[in-house]
Amino acid sequence: MKKYSFLVIIFCSVFTIQSQVDGDLKKYTIKSSSLGSSGSSNTFSTSKGKYFVSQSIGQSSVIGTSSKAGYYLRQGYQQPPFKIKIVNQFNNNSLQAKVYPNPFKESISISFTDLVKSDILVSVFDVSGKLIYSEIFSEAQRIELNLSDIPQGTYILKLASNTKSFNSKLIKI
Repeated sequence: MKKYSFLVIIFCSVFTIQSQVDGDLKKYTIKSSSLGSSGSSNTFSTSKGKYFVSQSIGQSSVIGTSSKAGYYLRQGYQQPPFKIKIVNQFNNNSLQAKVYPNPFKESISISFTDLVKSDILVSVFDVSGKLIYSEIFSEAQRIELNLSDIPQGTYILKLASNTKSFNSKLIKI
């Protein structure tokens, strides 16, 4: 019995490995499918070529991209049918700032580690993306925001000065 179990495991492993390789190991291929009751995918051929059609309806999923050893895993929603490149954050366009205290009750302080040489646009959004606070400050190294009028919850803080920007999550308790 152990011998047959071992052979079944080896047999399944070989087919799994072969299904992930399309000819040359260096060739990039897309393996795609839509699962569940809210989506489907199908491949069909015409006189003008082969087409892949995929659709989803009200799909709710975690979105993310991960790569390791040349393999890319893309999860969530409709994915493009070509190889992607993961780009790290652009450090040359980021505004360096510290926001404190966070969580806060009434007000927060924002101090900039970079020298700010132009006006600063401060925007606060709720989790649905609705703008709930916006103000333009003159160039400064420290800003105090009074947010006592907003209800308790989670918010997104966006700062912009010239071509640089900063984003942070805020929690009001």
